[in-house]
Amino acid sequence: MKKVRLSYVLVCCFLCAAAALLFTSTCSPIFATSFWTDTNIYFTMGRGIRHGLMPYRDLYDHKGPLLYFLYSLAAWVSESSFIGVYLMEIAALGLTCFLSYKISEIFVKGHGALLSIPLTAMICVSCTAFNQGGSAEELCLPALAYAVYAYLELFETEDKTARSILFGVTAGFVFLIKFTVCGLHFGLGIAAFLYLAACRGIRTAAEHGLKWIAGFLMMFVPIMLLLILTGILAPCIQAYFWDNVNVYEGTPLTLTGHVYNALAYLRTQSAINPAVFLLTVLGFLYLGIRTIIRRRKENVFELLGYLFSAGLFLLFVYWGEMAHPYYALVFAACICPGMVPLTGILNRLDERSEKKILVNVSFLLLILAILPVSAGTSRVIPLLSVKREQMPQKQFAKEMQLSAGESILDVTSLDQGFYLGAGVLPACRYFSDNNLPSKEKEQEIKRYLSEAVPQYVVSIYRDPGDRYELIDEAEGLFDLADLRHYRLYQRIQ
Repeated sequence: MKKVRLSYVLVCCFLCAAAALLFTSTCSPIFATSFWTDTNIYFTMGRGIRHGLMPYRDLYDHKGPLLYFLYSLAAWVSESSFIGVYLMEIAALGLTCFLSYKISEIFVKGHGALLSIPLTAMICVSCTAFNQGGSAEELCLPALAYAVYAYLELFETEDKTARSILFGVTAGFVFLIKFTVCGLHFGLGIAAFLYLAACRGIRTAAEHGLKWIAGFLMMFVPIMLLLILTGILAPCIQAYFWDNVNVYEGTPLTLTGHVYNALAYLRTQSAINPAVFLLTVLGFLYLGIRTIIRRRKENVFELLGYLFSAGLFLLFVYWGEMAHPYYALVFAACICPGMVPLTGILNRLDERSEKKILVNVSFLLLILAILPVSAGTSRVIPLLSVKREQMPQKQFAKEMQLSAGESILDVTSLDQGFYLGAGVLPACRYFSDNNLPSKEKEQEIKRYLSEAVPQYVVSIYRDPGDRYELIDEAEGLFDLADLRHYRLYQRIQ
Protein backbone atom coordinates (compact mmCIF):
# COMPACT_ATOMS: atom_id res chain seq x y z
CA MET A 1 0.00 0.00 0.00
CA LYS A 2 1.34 3.45 -0.91
CA LYS A 3 2.60 5.53 1.98
CA VAL A 4 0.50 8.59 2.80
CA ARG A 5 2.27 11.84 1.89
CA LEU A 6 3.44 13.88 4.87
CA SER A 7 2.04 17.13 3.45
CA TYR A 8 -1.41 15.53 3.14
CA VAL A 9 -1.26 14.30 6.75
CA LEU A 10 -0.23 17.70 8.09
CA VAL A 11 -2.96 19.53 6.17
CA CYS A 12 -5.53 17.10 7.56
CA CYS A 13 -4.19 17.57 11.10
CA PHE A 14 -4.41 21.36 11.10
CA LEU A 15 -7.76 21.49 9.28
CA CYS A 16 -9.24 19.02 11.78
CA ALA A 17 -7.83 21.10 14.64
CA ALA A 18 -9.27 24.34 13.26
CA ALA A 19 -12.70 22.74 12.78
CA ALA A 20 -12.71 21.15 16.23
CA LEU A 21 -11.78 24.42 17.94
CA LEU A 22 -14.24 26.59 16.02
CA PHE A 23 -17.20 25.95 18.36
CA THR A 24 -15.32 24.87 21.50
CA SER A 25 -12.74 27.61 22.12
CA THR A 26 -14.00 31.09 22.92
CA CYS A 27 -10.78 32.37 21.37
CA SER A 28 -12.34 31.37 18.04
CA PRO A 29 -13.26 34.37 15.84
CA ILE A 30 -16.96 33.42 15.91
CA PHE A 31 -17.10 34.42 19.62
CA ALA A 32 -17.14 38.03 20.82
CA THR A 33 -14.09 37.43 23.02
CA SER A 34 -12.53 34.82 25.26
CA PHE A 35 -14.79 34.44 28.27
CA TRP A 36 -12.29 32.62 30.49
CA THR A 37 -10.41 34.44 33.22
CA ASP A 38 -7.18 32.44 32.83
CA THR A 39 -6.92 33.13 29.11
CA ASN A 40 -7.51 36.81 29.76
CA ILE A 41 -4.73 36.88 32.37
CA TYR A 42 -2.26 35.23 30.00
CA PHE A 43 -3.25 37.60 27.20
CA THR A 44 -2.88 40.65 29.45
CA MET A 45 0.59 39.39 30.37
CA GLY A 46 1.39 38.83 26.68
CA ARG A 47 0.15 42.29 25.72
CA GLY A 48 2.25 43.74 28.54
CA ILE A 49 5.41 42.05 27.22
CA ARG A 50 4.74 43.59 23.81
CA HIS A 51 4.94 47.02 25.47
CA GLY A 52 7.91 46.43 27.74
CA LEU A 53 6.11 45.27 30.89
CA MET A 54 7.83 42.19 32.27
CA PRO A 55 6.02 39.21 33.83
CA TYR A 56 6.43 38.69 37.59
CA ARG A 57 8.15 42.08 38.10
CA ASP A 58 5.63 44.45 36.49
CA LEU A 59 2.61 42.15 36.07
CA TYR A 60 2.15 39.28 38.50
CA ASP A 61 0.98 35.76 37.71
CA HIS A 62 2.45 32.41 38.67
CA LYS A 63 2.63 30.24 35.53
CA GLY A 64 5.87 29.53 33.67
CA PRO A 65 7.63 32.25 31.63
CA LEU A 66 7.33 30.44 28.30
CA LEU A 67 3.53 30.61 28.51
CA TYR A 68 3.62 34.41 28.65
CA PHE A 69 6.17 34.64 25.84
CA LEU A 70 3.90 32.48 23.67
CA TYR A 71 0.98 34.76 24.49
CA SER A 72 3.09 37.77 23.55
CA LEU A 73 3.43 36.20 20.09
CA ALA A 74 -0.36 35.87 20.01
CA ALA A 75 -0.63 39.55 20.98
CA TRP A 76 1.76 40.38 18.13
CA VAL A 77 -0.82 38.89 15.72
CA SER A 78 -3.60 40.99 17.28
CA GLU A 79 -3.78 42.95 20.53
CA SER A 80 -7.50 43.65 20.25
CA SER A 81 -8.75 40.08 19.70
CA PHE A 82 -7.86 36.47 20.51
CA ILE A 83 -7.26 35.44 16.90
CA GLY A 84 -3.56 34.95 17.67
CA VAL A 85 -4.43 32.64 20.56
CA TYR A 86 -6.81 30.71 18.29
CA LEU A 87 -4.00 30.21 15.76
CA MET A 88 -1.73 29.06 18.58
CA GLU A 89 -4.39 26.56 19.66
CA ILE A 90 -4.68 25.24 16.10
CA ALA A 91 -0.91 24.71 16.05
CA ALA A 92 -0.96 22.87 19.40
CA LEU A 93 -3.94 20.63 18.59
CA GLY A 94 -2.76 20.03 15.02
CA LEU A 95 0.63 18.83 16.27
CA THR A 96 -1.10 16.63 18.85
CA CYS A 97 -3.19 15.06 16.06
CA PHE A 98 -0.05 14.53 13.99
CA LEU A 99 1.72 12.78 16.86
CA SER A 100 -1.34 10.64 17.47
CA TYR A 101 -1.11 9.61 13.82
CA LYS A 102 2.61 8.86 14.21
CA ILE A 103 1.91 6.68 17.26
CA SER A 104 -0.75 4.75 15.35
CA GLU A 105 1.63 4.43 12.41
CA ILE A 106 4.15 2.60 14.62
CA PHE A 107 1.68 -0.25 15.12
CA VAL A 108 -0.78 0.06 12.22
CA LYS A 109 0.59 -0.48 8.74
CA GLY A 110 -1.46 1.19 6.03
CA HIS A 111 -3.88 4.10 5.89
CA GLY A 112 -5.72 3.11 9.07
CA ALA A 113 -3.49 5.39 11.14
CA LEU A 114 -5.21 8.39 9.50
CA LEU A 115 -8.34 7.69 11.52
CA SER A 116 -6.56 8.77 14.70
CA ILE A 117 -6.35 12.37 13.42
CA PRO A 118 -10.06 13.37 13.55
CA LEU A 119 -10.62 11.15 16.59
CA THR A 120 -7.90 12.97 18.53
CA ALA A 121 -9.24 16.38 17.53
CA MET A 122 -12.78 15.55 18.62
CA ILE A 123 -11.85 13.91 21.91
CA CYS A 124 -9.46 16.66 23.02
CA VAL A 125 -11.98 19.49 22.57
CA SER A 126 -15.06 17.53 23.67
CA CYS A 127 -13.81 16.50 27.10
CA THR A 128 -14.92 18.55 30.09
CA ALA A 129 -11.30 19.39 30.96
CA PHE A 130 -10.92 21.41 27.75
CA ASN A 131 -12.92 24.22 29.38
CA GLN A 132 -12.86 27.24 26.99
CA GLY A 133 -9.52 27.00 25.23
CA GLY A 134 -6.17 28.69 25.63
CA SER A 135 -5.07 26.87 28.79
CA ALA A 136 -1.47 26.09 29.68
CA GLU A 137 -2.42 22.40 29.63
CA GLU A 138 -3.66 22.68 26.05
CA LEU A 139 -0.39 24.18 24.85
CA CYS A 140 1.53 21.37 26.60
CA LEU A 141 -0.38 18.60 24.79
CA PRO A 142 1.90 18.24 21.72
CA ALA A 143 5.02 18.08 23.90
CA LEU A 144 3.41 15.39 26.06
CA ALA A 145 2.20 13.45 23.02
CA TYR A 146 5.72 13.57 21.62
CA ALA A 147 7.07 12.03 24.83
CA VAL A 148 4.68 9.09 24.40
CA TYR A 149 5.61 8.74 20.73
CA ALA A 150 9.37 8.80 21.35
CA TYR A 151 9.05 6.29 24.19
CA LEU A 152 6.93 3.77 22.25
CA GLU A 153 9.08 4.09 19.15
CA LEU A 154 12.16 3.26 21.22
CA PHE A 155 10.87 -0.29 21.65
CA GLU A 156 9.82 -0.75 18.02
CA THR A 157 12.69 0.78 16.03
CA GLU A 158 16.24 1.95 16.52
CA ASP A 159 16.08 5.27 18.36
CA LYS A 160 17.79 8.24 16.71
CA THR A 161 19.76 11.14 18.17
CA ALA A 162 17.28 13.75 16.96
CA ARG A 163 14.42 11.99 18.71
CA SER A 164 16.39 11.71 21.95
CA ILE A 165 17.23 15.40 21.82
CA LEU A 166 13.63 16.35 21.00
CA PHE A 167 12.48 14.34 24.02
CA GLY A 168 14.59 16.66 26.16
CA VAL A 169 13.44 19.75 24.27
CA THR A 170 9.78 18.89 24.84
CA ALA A 171 10.50 18.22 28.53
CA GLY A 172 12.02 21.70 28.79
CA PHE A 173 9.02 23.18 26.95
CA VAL A 174 6.60 21.66 29.47
CA PHE A 175 8.79 22.59 32.44
CA LEU A 176 8.84 26.25 31.41
CA ILE A 177 5.05 26.39 31.09
CA LYS A 178 3.84 24.32 34.05
CA PHE A 179 6.36 22.21 35.95
CA THR A 180 3.76 19.95 37.58
CA VAL A 181 3.10 18.45 34.13
CA CYS A 182 6.68 17.12 33.86
CA GLY A 183 5.81 13.80 35.50
CA LEU A 184 5.21 12.07 32.17
CA HIS A 185 8.60 13.00 30.71
CA PHE A 186 10.31 12.20 34.00
CA GLY A 187 8.70 8.77 34.26
CA LEU A 188 9.24 7.84 30.62
CA GLY A 189 12.85 9.02 30.84
CA ILE A 190 13.53 6.82 33.88
CA ALA A 191 11.80 3.82 32.28
CA ALA A 192 13.65 4.24 28.98
CA PHE A 193 17.00 4.64 30.78
CA LEU A 194 16.48 1.43 32.79
CA TYR A 195 15.47 -0.45 29.64
CA LEU A 196 18.49 0.77 27.69
CA ALA A 197 20.84 -0.01 30.57
CA ALA A 198 19.45 -3.55 30.96
CA CYS A 199 19.10 -4.47 27.29
CA ARG A 200 21.63 -2.33 25.39
CA GLY A 201 24.25 -1.54 27.99
CA ILE A 202 24.92 1.26 30.44
CA ARG A 203 26.97 3.18 27.87
CA THR A 204 24.04 3.36 25.44
CA ALA A 205 21.75 4.40 28.29
CA ALA A 206 24.19 7.11 29.35
CA GLU A 207 24.49 8.42 25.78
CA HIS A 208 20.73 8.75 25.47
CA GLY A 209 20.50 10.30 28.92
CA LEU A 210 23.03 12.94 27.94
CA LYS A 211 21.06 13.67 24.76
CA TRP A 212 17.90 14.15 26.81
CA ILE A 213 19.71 16.55 29.12
CA ALA A 214 21.20 18.40 26.13
CA GLY A 215 17.74 18.79 24.61
CA PHE A 216 16.33 20.08 27.90
CA LEU A 217 19.13 22.63 28.16
CA MET A 218 18.54 23.75 24.56
CA MET A 219 15.11 24.91 25.68
CA PHE A 220 15.94 25.92 29.25
CA VAL A 221 19.15 27.95 28.84
CA PRO A 222 17.87 30.53 26.27
CA ILE A 223 14.81 31.27 28.40
CA MET A 224 16.97 31.64 31.52
CA LEU A 225 19.30 34.01 29.65
CA LEU A 226 16.30 36.03 28.53
CA LEU A 227 15.07 36.25 32.13
CA ILE A 228 18.52 37.37 33.28
CA LEU A 229 18.86 39.99 30.52
CA THR A 230 15.42 41.43 31.31
CA GLY A 231 16.13 41.43 35.05
CA ILE A 232 13.25 39.13 36.03
CA LEU A 233 15.01 35.89 36.98
CA ALA A 234 14.62 36.45 40.74
CA PRO A 235 10.91 37.48 40.50
CA CYS A 236 10.31 34.45 38.23
CA ILE A 237 11.86 32.07 40.75
CA GLN A 238 9.79 33.66 43.51
CA ALA A 239 6.47 33.51 41.66
CA TYR A 240 6.79 30.37 39.54
CA PHE A 241 8.57 28.09 41.97
CA TRP A 242 8.40 29.40 45.53
CA ASP A 243 4.83 30.72 45.47
CA ASN A 244 3.45 27.70 43.62
CA VAL A 245 5.11 25.24 45.98
CA ASN A 246 4.64 27.09 49.27
CA VAL A 247 1.54 29.25 48.80
CA TYR A 248 -0.69 27.83 46.06
CA GLU A 249 -0.72 24.16 46.97
CA GLY A 250 -2.70 24.47 50.20
CA THR A 251 -2.20 22.36 53.33
CA PRO A 252 1.01 20.24 53.28
CA LEU A 253 0.31 16.53 52.80
CA THR A 254 2.21 13.34 53.55
CA LEU A 255 3.23 11.08 50.67
CA THR A 256 0.24 8.88 51.48
CA GLY A 257 -1.95 11.96 51.37
CA HIS A 258 -0.57 12.96 47.98
CA VAL A 259 -1.24 9.46 46.58
CA TYR A 260 -4.76 9.43 48.01
CA ASN A 261 -5.33 12.91 46.60
CA ALA A 262 -4.21 11.80 43.12
CA LEU A 263 -6.40 8.68 43.19
CA ALA A 264 -9.40 10.70 44.35
CA TYR A 265 -8.97 13.09 41.42
CA LEU A 266 -8.48 10.14 39.07
CA ARG A 267 -11.90 8.83 40.11
CA THR A 268 -13.74 12.14 39.78
CA GLN A 269 -12.06 13.31 36.59
CA SER A 270 -12.47 9.93 34.87
CA ALA A 271 -16.21 10.20 35.42
CA ILE A 272 -16.49 13.59 33.71
CA ASN A 273 -13.91 12.86 30.99
CA PRO A 274 -14.98 9.32 30.04
CA ALA A 275 -13.57 9.26 26.48
CA VAL A 276 -10.08 10.23 27.68
CA PHE A 277 -10.24 7.67 30.50
CA LEU A 278 -11.54 4.80 28.38
CA LEU A 279 -9.05 5.34 25.55
CA THR A 280 -6.17 5.59 28.02
CA VAL A 281 -7.23 2.31 29.64
CA LEU A 282 -7.69 0.73 26.20
CA GLY A 283 -4.12 1.74 25.37
CA PHE A 284 -2.81 -0.03 28.46
CA LEU A 285 -4.89 -3.13 27.64
CA TYR A 286 -3.60 -3.17 24.07
CA LEU A 287 0.02 -3.00 25.21
CA GLY A 288 -0.69 -5.63 27.87
CA ILE A 289 -2.28 -8.11 25.46
CA ARG A 290 0.48 -7.45 22.95
CA THR A 291 3.05 -8.23 25.66
CA ILE A 292 1.36 -11.52 26.56
CA ILE A 293 1.15 -12.60 22.92
CA ARG A 294 4.72 -11.61 21.99
CA ARG A 295 6.41 -12.82 25.20
CA ARG A 296 9.38 -10.53 24.67
CA LYS A 297 11.17 -8.81 27.54
CA GLU A 298 11.27 -5.55 25.54
CA ASN A 299 7.48 -5.45 25.56
CA VAL A 300 7.41 -6.17 29.30
CA PHE A 301 9.72 -3.19 29.84
CA GLU A 302 7.55 -1.09 27.51
CA LEU A 303 4.31 -1.86 29.37
CA LEU A 304 5.67 -1.57 32.92
CA GLY A 305 7.52 1.65 32.08
CA TYR A 306 4.42 3.19 30.53
CA LEU A 307 2.29 2.22 33.56
CA PHE A 308 4.92 3.63 35.94
CA SER A 309 5.10 6.88 33.95
CA ALA A 310 1.33 7.29 33.88
CA GLY A 311 1.21 6.85 37.66
CA LEU A 312 3.99 9.38 38.18
CA PHE A 313 2.25 11.75 35.76
CA LEU A 314 -0.96 11.51 37.79
CA LEU A 315 0.89 12.08 41.06
CA PHE A 316 2.75 15.15 39.75
CA VAL A 317 -0.37 16.78 38.29
CA TYR A 318 -2.38 16.32 41.48
CA TRP A 319 0.46 16.73 43.96
CA GLY A 320 -1.09 19.84 45.46
CA GLU A 321 -4.28 19.87 47.48
CA MET A 322 -5.89 22.38 45.11
CA ALA A 323 -6.88 21.31 41.59
CA HIS A 324 -9.16 22.58 38.84
CA PRO A 325 -11.09 20.48 36.27
CA TYR A 326 -8.94 21.71 33.36
CA TYR A 327 -5.85 20.10 34.93
CA ALA A 328 -7.06 16.76 33.53
CA LEU A 329 -6.67 17.89 29.91
CA VAL A 330 -3.00 16.86 29.90
CA PHE A 331 -4.03 13.20 30.15
CA ALA A 332 -5.44 13.48 26.62
CA ALA A 333 -1.82 12.93 25.51
CA CYS A 334 -2.24 9.32 26.68
CA ILE A 335 -5.24 8.52 24.46
CA CYS A 336 -3.12 7.92 21.37
CA PRO A 337 -2.14 4.26 22.08
CA GLY A 338 -5.81 3.52 22.82
CA MET A 339 -6.69 4.34 19.22
CA VAL A 340 -4.30 1.73 17.84
CA PRO A 341 -6.65 -1.27 18.24
CA LEU A 342 -9.55 0.75 16.80
CA THR A 343 -7.65 1.95 13.75
CA GLY A 344 -5.96 -1.43 13.37
CA ILE A 345 -9.24 -3.34 13.16
CA LEU A 346 -10.58 -1.05 10.44
CA ASN A 347 -7.27 -1.26 8.61
CA ARG A 348 -7.38 -5.09 8.56
CA LEU A 349 -11.01 -5.15 7.42
CA ASP A 350 -10.07 -2.73 4.65
CA GLU A 351 -7.16 -4.90 3.51
CA ARG A 352 -9.42 -7.95 3.28
CA SER A 353 -12.10 -6.18 1.25
CA GLU A 354 -11.95 -6.05 -2.53
CA LYS A 355 -12.52 -2.31 -3.00
CA LYS A 356 -10.34 -1.25 -0.05
CA ILE A 357 -12.36 1.90 0.64
CA LEU A 358 -13.43 1.25 4.25
CA VAL A 359 -10.65 3.34 5.79
CA ASN A 360 -11.10 6.21 3.32
CA VAL A 361 -14.87 6.31 3.85
CA SER A 362 -14.46 6.12 7.65
CA PHE A 363 -11.85 8.89 7.52
CA LEU A 364 -14.16 11.14 5.50
CA LEU A 365 -17.11 10.46 7.82
CA LEU A 366 -15.02 11.25 10.90
CA ILE A 367 -13.85 14.53 9.39
CA LEU A 368 -17.45 15.46 8.54
CA ALA A 369 -18.44 14.58 12.11
CA ILE A 370 -15.96 17.01 13.71
CA LEU A 371 -18.13 20.14 13.48
CA PRO A 372 -21.42 18.59 14.68
CA VAL A 373 -19.74 16.55 17.42
CA SER A 374 -17.64 19.43 18.74
CA ALA A 375 -20.56 21.87 18.56
CA GLY A 376 -22.93 19.33 20.13
CA THR A 377 -20.64 18.68 23.09
CA SER A 378 -19.39 22.25 23.52
CA ARG A 379 -20.37 23.99 26.75
CA VAL A 380 -19.62 27.45 25.36
CA ILE A 381 -22.29 27.51 22.62
CA PRO A 382 -24.58 29.81 24.72
CA LEU A 383 -21.83 32.45 24.58
CA LEU A 384 -22.28 32.75 20.80
CA SER A 385 -25.30 34.96 21.48
CA VAL A 386 -23.18 37.57 23.26
CA LYS A 387 -22.40 40.63 21.14
CA ARG A 388 -19.12 42.38 21.88
CA GLU A 389 -20.56 45.91 21.92
CA GLN A 390 -23.21 44.84 24.45
CA MET A 391 -20.71 43.43 26.95
CA PRO A 392 -20.00 45.25 30.25
CA GLN A 393 -16.34 45.42 29.21
CA LYS A 394 -17.25 47.65 26.26
CA GLN A 395 -19.97 49.54 28.16
CA PHE A 396 -17.53 50.48 30.92
CA ALA A 397 -14.83 51.38 28.39
CA LYS A 398 -17.18 53.98 26.85
CA GLU A 399 -18.05 55.27 30.32
CA MET A 400 -14.43 55.68 31.40
CA GLN A 401 -13.07 57.42 28.29
CA LEU A 402 -9.55 56.92 29.65
CA SER A 403 -7.02 59.68 29.03
CA ALA A 404 -3.23 59.67 29.38
CA GLY A 405 -2.02 58.62 32.83
CA GLU A 406 -5.33 57.14 33.94
CA SER A 407 -5.75 53.46 34.73
CA ILE A 408 -8.21 50.82 35.91
CA LEU A 409 -7.98 47.98 38.42
CA ASP A 410 -10.03 44.82 38.02
CA VAL A 411 -10.66 43.30 41.48
CA THR A 412 -13.58 41.11 40.42
CA SER A 413 -11.29 38.10 41.06
CA LEU A 414 -9.33 36.89 38.04
CA ASP A 415 -8.99 39.02 34.90
CA GLN A 416 -12.46 39.48 33.38
CA GLY A 417 -11.30 41.19 30.18
CA PHE A 418 -11.79 44.81 31.23
CA TYR A 419 -8.21 45.77 30.36
CA LEU A 420 -8.63 44.34 26.86
CA GLY A 421 -12.09 45.90 26.51
CA ALA A 422 -10.71 49.35 27.35
CA GLY A 423 -7.58 48.81 25.25
CA VAL A 424 -5.25 49.57 28.18
CA LEU A 425 -2.55 47.78 30.15
CA PRO A 426 -2.59 47.45 33.94
CA ALA A 427 -0.75 50.08 35.97
CA CYS A 428 -0.64 47.83 39.03
CA ARG A 429 1.56 44.75 39.48
CA TYR A 430 -1.29 42.79 41.07
CA PHE A 431 -3.74 43.66 38.32
CA SER A 432 -6.23 40.94 39.30
CA ASP A 433 -7.20 39.23 42.52
CA ASN A 434 -5.85 35.84 41.41
CA ASN A 435 -6.47 32.59 43.30
CA LEU A 436 -3.04 32.58 44.95
CA PRO A 437 -3.72 33.36 48.64
CA SER A 438 -0.69 35.62 49.03
CA LYS A 439 -0.47 38.11 51.90
CA GLU A 440 1.65 40.41 49.75
CA LYS A 441 -1.05 40.46 47.06
CA GLU A 442 -3.79 41.28 49.57
CA GLN A 443 -1.71 44.05 51.14
CA GLU A 444 -0.82 45.56 47.76
CA ILE A 445 -4.43 45.58 46.53
CA LYS A 446 -5.50 47.21 49.79
CA ARG A 447 -2.78 49.83 49.25
CA TYR A 448 -3.90 50.48 45.66
CA LEU A 449 -7.42 51.18 46.91
CA SER A 450 -6.53 53.12 50.05
CA GLU A 451 -4.17 55.39 48.08
CA ALA A 452 -6.59 55.53 45.13
CA VAL A 453 -3.83 54.53 42.70
CA PRO A 454 -6.14 53.63 39.77
CA GLN A 455 -8.65 56.12 38.41
CA TYR A 456 -11.30 53.40 38.01
CA VAL A 457 -12.06 50.11 39.77
CA VAL A 458 -14.19 47.25 38.45
CA SER A 459 -15.64 44.91 41.05
CA ILE A 460 -18.30 42.27 41.65
CA TYR A 461 -18.34 41.83 45.43
CA ARG A 462 -15.57 43.97 46.80
CA ASP A 463 -16.21 47.53 47.98
CA PRO A 464 -13.17 49.59 46.95
CA GLY A 465 -13.62 51.96 49.91
CA ASP A 466 -14.46 55.59 50.52
CA ARG A 467 -11.97 56.91 47.97
CA TYR A 468 -14.28 55.71 45.16
CA GLU A 469 -17.88 56.28 44.08
CA LEU A 470 -20.13 53.99 42.04
CA ILE A 471 -20.78 55.38 38.54
CA ASP A 472 -22.13 52.43 36.53
CA GLU A 473 -23.43 48.86 36.76
CA ALA A 474 -23.91 46.13 34.16
CA GLU A 475 -24.66 42.44 33.85
CA GLY A 476 -22.89 40.10 31.48
CA LEU A 477 -22.09 36.47 30.79
CA PHE A 478 -18.62 35.22 31.58
CA ASP A 479 -16.82 31.97 32.38
CA LEU A 480 -19.11 29.29 30.89
CA ALA A 481 -22.22 31.48 30.65
CA ASP A 482 -22.17 32.54 34.31
CA LEU A 483 -24.23 35.73 34.68
CA ARG A 484 -22.26 38.32 36.64
CA HIS A 485 -23.14 41.77 37.95
CA TYR A 486 -20.28 44.23 37.55
CA ARG A 487 -19.85 47.59 39.23
CA LEU A 488 -17.67 50.45 37.98
CA TYR A 489 -16.22 52.87 40.52
CA GLN A 490 -14.45 56.18 39.89
CA ARG A 491 -11.88 57.84 42.11
CA ILE A 492 -13.31 60.79 44.01
CA GLN A 493 -11.33 63.88 43.08
